Amino acid sequence: MYKLKSVISLSEECDDCNSTRESRMLDMEEGVELKNKNDSLEKISISSCNFFMGNKGSFIKNGKVEKIKKKHKDEKKIKIIDIINCPLDLHTNFISMILFIIGSTFFLFPKLYVSGCIIFAIACALCLYSNLIGVIRTNEEKKIEYYGYICYVIGCVVFIVGSIYCCFKDDYFAVLTFIIGSFYFLVGALFFIYAIDFNNIKNVNWKIIVVYISNFLGGLLFTIASIMFFYQELYNIACFLYIQGSVLFTLATWLDYINYLNNSL
Repeated sequence: MYKLKSVISLSEECDDCNSTRESRMLDMEEGVELKNKNDSLEKISISSCNFFMGNKGSFIKNGKVEKIKKKHKDEKKIKIIDIINCPLDLHTNFISMILFIIGSTFFLFPKLYVSGCIIFAIACALCLYSNLIGVIRTNEEKKIEYYGYICYVIGCVVFIVGSIYCCFKDDYFAVLTFIIGSFYFLVGALFFIYAIDFNNIKNVNWKIIVVYISNFLGGLLFTIASIMFFYQELYNIACFLYIQGSVLFTLATWLDYINYLNNSL
């Protein structure tokens, strides 16, 4: 009986050893699988890092972000001397809008009213020169912009007549000239907006769009204010609208500098 028991115990020990070996083998296999998974995850993370940092297929390297960075890097910084060297018509246009602000402000004060009319006439003469240059430079292919410049020219001429007339008389004819001049400014701005290729709006320079919209809003404010001049109780409000419209015109002429320099430098 003793020998039988010993045999049984040995067989049990062998079974225990086999089960232990099997469990160890399973543990080792699980460990290998976990290691392989970790290695694959590391490779994925490394490849993703390479994708974002420097691979040939990288979005940052070859995508829109890289193009934007390159564009900003290539742009030359605009200096004051660059603005001074701009064509004369850009200078006269900008100065005329500054004079519009001054003249519109003078309209608020009775003692400065005549001076405001004179300043307005000078501003319109400078603006007339700038738009005549625009008419001359516009190609036949850009007929819509050509009509826009023509409207600006007519508006300037009417404003000059009205501003000089206002130095001597303040009646319905004077107000009517301001309404007509403002209306032509408004129509001219609409021609330029109509010339925008809205089907390709993403590739249009946003500064150009701001220029056109500013000119449109300025012309709209001028037109509304000129109609309000018929009513004495709305006179001060009309003057403030003229000032605001002149500020928008000034913004547009300043962006004209920027657009010109970005295209020429």
